[in-house]
Amino acid sequence: MEVSALTREIAGYLNLSGGRRDTQFLMRLNQLARLAPQWKLQQKLLNETLETCHRENVTGFENIEQGQSAISLAFDHVFPAYVNHHQDLLGHLEPETLQLPFFLGRIFESILEQGGPWNEEPRIVDGSLRILNDFLGYRPIALLENQRKLEPYANERFCPLPLYIKGAGVGESPYREIIEKSLELLSNTTPEILTDAWFYLTNLDELSLDPRAHDHLHPANKRTNYLFGEWDPHLIDLHGMYRRFVVRKVILDALLKWMSEQKKVPHDELVYDAAAVLAGTILMASAISGAGPETHDSTITLTSLLPRVARQRDRFYATLLENAEGARAKRLQKQAKVTQQPFGHVRQHLNMYLAEYGAQQVQRRHLAYLFARMGYADEARRQAGIIPAAAARFDCEIQWRFTFFRKEIEKGDLDQACRLIDEIEGFLHRGIRCGAIVDPWNILGFQGHFPLFSSREDSVPDQRVEQLLNLVELILEAYAIALQDAAVRGRTDRYHELKRKFSRFAEWWDRFGTPTVADLPLVQGQESYDSALHVAETLSEWRSAGEAAGDVQFWRQHVDRFESSKAYAQVVESLLDRKDTVASLGLLIQWLSQVEEVGLESGPHSLFGLMVDWLELALDSNSQPPQPQWKNILRMFDSVEANAGELWTIPRLSTVLQGGIQQEHETTSGEDDTNDADSTLFGAAYDGMVFRDTANDGLESDTADSGGGAEPGEFEVIETLLEPRLKFARMMTQMWQIAASECTMAEATQKATSSEETSRPAAFFPADHVEEWLKQCVELQQQLKLLMDDLEKHGVIESSGDHEANIEFDMQIQTKFYLLQSIIYIQISAQVARWCLEALLAETTGKIVASDHEEQMIVESILGILRRDPAEVRKLLPALLKELQKRPLLYIPLEHDGDPGEMLNARIAQAIIRFMLCHLPRLGLLKETWHLLQAAHEMERSSRPAGMAVTEFDRLFRIALRNSLESIIHASRQWQRGKFADEDLIEIVGSTVEHYLDQWLDHSSTMRLSTVESLKMDGVWDQTREFIKKYGNEFLNARVLTLGNLRTILHQGIEKYLAYLEESEDPLHPIPLLEDIRGGKISTREASETLRLIYQVIVDRFDRFLEYNSTTTQSDYGQLFFSLLDFLRLETSYERDAWNLLPVAIAHEVLTRQGREEAAEIWEEVFTVKTEDMSERHLAELKKLERQYGMRLPSVTSHLQERFVKPLAVNNMLALIPRAVEEAKKTPMETIAIRSLVAQIEEYLKSSLGSGLDVPHWLRALEEELNEGISHSGWTGADAEPELNLLGLNFTLREMRQQLKTWKAPPGGRKKNDSGNA
Repeated sequence: MEVSALTREIAGYLNLSGGRRDTQFLMRLNQLARLAPQWKLQQKLLNETLETCHRENVTGFENIEQGQSAISLAFDHVFPAYVNHHQDLLGHLEPETLQLPFFLGRIFESILEQGGPWNEEPRIVDGSLRILNDFLGYRPIALLENQRKLEPYANERFCPLPLYIKGAGVGESPYREIIEKSLELLSNTTPEILTDAWFYLTNLDELSLDPRAHDHLHPANKRTNYLFGEWDPHLIDLHGMYRRFVVRKVILDALLKWMSEQKKVPHDELVYDAAAVLAGTILMASAISGAGPETHDSTITLTSLLPRVARQRDRFYATLLENAEGARAKRLQKQAKVTQQPFGHVRQHLNMYLAEYGAQQVQRRHLAYLFARMGYADEARRQAGIIPAAAARFDCEIQWRFTFFRKEIEKGDLDQACRLIDEIEGFLHRGIRCGAIVDPWNILGFQGHFPLFSSREDSVPDQRVEQLLNLVELILEAYAIALQDAAVRGRTDRYHELKRKFSRFAEWWDRFGTPTVADLPLVQGQESYDSALHVAETLSEWRSAGEAAGDVQFWRQHVDRFESSKAYAQVVESLLDRKDTVASLGLLIQWLSQVEEVGLESGPHSLFGLMVDWLELALDSNSQPPQPQWKNILRMFDSVEANAGELWTIPRLSTVLQGGIQQEHETTSGEDDTNDADSTLFGAAYDGMVFRDTANDGLESDTADSGGGAEPGEFEVIETLLEPRLKFARMMTQMWQIAASECTMAEATQKATSSEETSRPAAFFPADHVEEWLKQCVELQQQLKLLMDDLEKHGVIESSGDHEANIEFDMQIQTKFYLLQSIIYIQISAQVARWCLEALLAETTGKIVASDHEEQMIVESILGILRRDPAEVRKLLPALLKELQKRPLLYIPLEHDGDPGEMLNARIAQAIIRFMLCHLPRLGLLKETWHLLQAAHEMERSSRPAGMAVTEFDRLFRIALRNSLESIIHASRQWQRGKFADEDLIEIVGSTVEHYLDQWLDHSSTMRLSTVESLKMDGVWDQTREFIKKYGNEFLNARVLTLGNLRTILHQGIEKYLAYLEESEDPLHPIPLLEDIRGGKISTREASETLRLIYQVIVDRFDRFLEYNSTTTQSDYGQLFFSLLDFLRLETSYERDAWNLLPVAIAHEVLTRQGREEAAEIWEEVFTVKTEDMSERHLAELKKLERQYGMRLPSVTSHLQERFVKPLAVNNMLALIPRAVEEAKKTPMETIAIRSLVAQIEEYLKSSLGSGLDVPHWLRALEEELNEGISHSGWTGADAEPELNLLGLNFTLREMRQQLKTWKAPPGGRKKNDSGNA
């Protein structure tokens, strides 16, 4: 049909229709689009046709007002309004992307349905948008307790782009050929397959495209096959059947990309293959959606549907393959043989495309977050825009503005800071309205979860909830900071404006009731507002009073205003920023005395952290008053003891179980308490709590372990009650360590600088105080030991064996292990504090009060290090090594029935060795460091416990080598008058590393990296593979392979699990393994050992299992599980080689971090050459496996493609982070450091795949480096021993070479010519 005829028919409809759907009209629009694709041209042609027909008096065109108005409204008003309405949801698309013919038809229909008068543009546009925005898709709507059903936000609904309309055919679009062929294939599919998938072509009125950006991190994607599309759940006919199917844009784009990459296959064949896979995914998605809302009731779970969907999918593809003829049949059969499945060449590409898309989103979003925090807004936006999920964009826009807000506050530009708060709050509300940020009502309505299906079982923790809570906390913090700044600066105008806006925001947030949901961070608007207001008013009055540092009287008069931990924290932080240790200490002690009323923590604000920050400030020479404030520190310890109350003691478990520790010191009545102990315990800790997540086990697959709603378990309640006291104990041990070690160093320095003639000044800390702290420390250790023994003896109720009971058992046993680990850690910290206090006593009194000879040697060695006396330490070292060698270093972990007491003893020995290895190199004792490490290695070999022991030698090794190399590089800056060449430095570093490498390889040969290495043995591998082929379906399916379930099975024993299965076995459907055991074909022992090995591998490499489960079709079949294990066998071989190269990698890391870039570059070049053949061998084996099994695992591929050298690139990035942070403080513009960092990141990402299940390790490393660069606290508490500000001693090049020459000679006492100086 000619254009003129087409436009006349279209114009006639527009001029006369009332908006009722007319397929002939839609067909004509589609034909016009084929001839004139541009909407502007179509508008011009239609207007010209109307005017021509009107001028020629054609019947029906006597009055063309409606037609002209409809055309103008559609192109010039409604479509632009639609694009503007969805600027957030669809902002990643160019408007031209939406300009499809059937969508234009929908616009015209919606306009005509409004009717005249046609000059009422706002009415018509608003009405048209309401009609167009008719799709929401799967979006659970919360129903609150008052039976109020909430509504989605207006900007969440949109119009899916029609690709096919019944009666009008398939519309013009980039996907037309694929859609046409897919519908043809579906129409020729056997009715049985369509019926199994709940897909009826007679019901398909419309096939539409969801153009939203795919958000890989949205919990809806955990809904099985959600990504492939869905029947529109809100478009239902009178018979209760769905009428519109919606496919996702990302799927069609992936198929088009696959077609564009194929060069040798005819185009028609490419269309056929892509269409076949699209049809298959439509059937899979339809099987989950059902034909209507009544298809699946609440008894159906996603887990139960999975096998059915997989069988239906395979039957569909197999049928297509069987029906293929001629050259097509040969081609498809050949491809199926290569990929191990019909149409695998396309299906695998689709899976990889989605996995890489997800990995890209995870990585780019995290990079955007990091750059935003660093203060580089443009780069943050660029990263967020690469993978165009709306959630990433909004998170980025908020994060970088908050960083700039802080900068403006520091610069004193309050007005600009306030404008940024307005923008941040605006982005939050916009994000919620368009669905990019979770609906706050869903937090309460679904208790922090996201329902995936109709059954309660099918829900998962909604990770977006904590992201929203973090964003709200940022805004509350920004308001508080700005309000305080306005008060202090006397900006009354801004102060009142901020009060009003802050109050409004707090009121808006609190209505969602998030604090009533258990296990979520507590974010309260009104409390934040009240706290900030009180602090702001107080700071304003303080300013008026002259801001006198140490004005305790002022704060004593105003302290009653602080009614929450947040208020205390805010004002203490403000005082610490001003280096006022006197007033801040007073407020901290007042806070401590009121913990029962105000609490210890509120979000990121903690009394414990601020107390440690205060102590470090008091020891800082830049504090006010200057110099370490020993008297204030003494007063602090005395005040803490006087005001800590019950926090000071660690209770026995029986006290906790018999009514809650808050009643510990209360006077009890003479009558016995007849209440059940458990109910008392639960009531004490969880009064008012309504929900507990029982699915928090790391599960990322399509189904969760549980939908939640269970009561908290006993050990979870115990943890809640003990947590404040354990944190307080940890704080005390840290402060004892810091104070004692810093004071000892100060005492030693004062003694060294005092002349012999002058009398020695009084000790900074009187001996009686130190003795009292030491006594308290010992008492704390005793209390912790009793509690540890109580917890060990208090068992977890055994699981009955079913899945839900196993999950609950795992929750309880993991909580018990966590508590025991925490107590062990605090005991180690207390022991180190005890040593530090004994060292301080020895320095001040000249007497060592250690209980035995070993402890005396440890204290003397610590004292030598604190005195910076290398000769003394060198002399003590042989005797210390002799004593330490009596101690075990290996221990059995708790999850393998390890003894907590034995674990404690081993880890205490590790703590002192770790401390020595850290500080010996700083005294120039490099070879002594190596010998101490060698002694640790021999200690492990000489006392190996029976069972699966844990070694921490690798950690000791890293500390020793890293600190040794840092000391060498530090000293080398003075060698040859600061002109020591890089080549010469590499020679020294290389010689040192060589010694360590021999030691490392010796250790490596005696240990197993992972359980997977057991599968490297041919006999074990053959047996395991055959076992899986026979019995995998029953034991390696999605229902069984959840983390909590597997851990419980392993903990209670495979034999018990098999017994449970035998008891619950269905006689009509016997389990093959149990039948073979009864028939004598396999022994119970062999079955148990093989199954134990497989399950242990899965638990150890659960991340790889999740990737296998989400990116391969093999994962649907348990009997193919050995394919994953074979990939893991290869990866563990690579990891073994990488492990052996660790010393070389550490050397590169130290060179880069110490600023020796040229030396690091030379080192990297040599490393690359030496590892090239090894990496090529692993990659060749990988390709062989991929061909053999017809599958790929992106993370395994990415790991092997590191070729051992990519981690060195991460070292280079880490070295740039501090520079980039410092440069960002000076300018928001792009700098040299940030340009270099971005370039290195982009190069790294070229071969970094992954599956998008989690943020990769290298990005976590960048984040940790960034956190260290912007952290306000110098005390991380990462280890149980103190981080000393101990300056290293320089040593000469001659001394360095002498140490290398005598490296392996046993360390001895002082040589005759030893001056005592390194």
